Amino acid sequence: MQRITQLISVLLHPLFMPLYATWILLNSGSYLSFAVSKPMQTVIYMIVLITTYILPAISSWFLYQKGVIKSLEMETRAERSLPLFSAIVSYIAGLYLLIKLPLPKIFAVMLSGGLIVLVAAFLINLRWKISLHMLGIGGLMGLLLGFSDIFHSNVLLPVIITALVSGLLASVRLWRNAHSPAQIYVGFLTGFVVQYGYFWGLERL
Repeated sequence: MQRITQLISVLLHPLFMPLYATWILLNSGSYLSFAVSKPMQTVIYMIVLITTYILPAISSWFLYQKGVIKSLEMETRAERSLPLFSAIVSYIAGLYLLIKLPLPKIFAVMLSGGLIVLVAAFLINLRWKISLHMLGIGGLMGLLLGFSDIFHSNVLLPVIITALVSGLLASVRLWRNAHSPAQIYVGFLTGFVVQYGYFWGLERL
């Protein structure tokens, strides 16, 4: 059971959420699935992979090697500040690239929403520990619903799957004693409200 819950935590790590979101958007059956050529889709995947996963992961590994953080799981609130800050910087770099490239702006919107979620997580973490896993999957849920509202795209199946997976992930994090119920709920709601609220605001501009 320990290995299974560890695997679930790894597969649903918040660093993977932008990649999952990118894949869903490019396979949503909306105009994005046809407007973005295969070579440009590869470019998008590479930018998202490097700036939202590889660079933050390398930064965390470096901090771990230097003894700044005791564990890559960053179990304490204090250990999370520098990795979160480095992830924010990396997201800004990714956002810059997505804005500059001739791509549909939804990808820049996706990453900018994730950036706002990260900033919220960083600020909350200064005073209180929340579940970053639930923050990430809550943000994914908010992204899907926001995308559906703006582009009138049918993402019912991804939303249902995300909802079910969110429940599974919450159960796993509680079973591993990684967080209290309050940290789980606040993490999910923060990710969802910030990401969906961002899309909601953009739609009304």
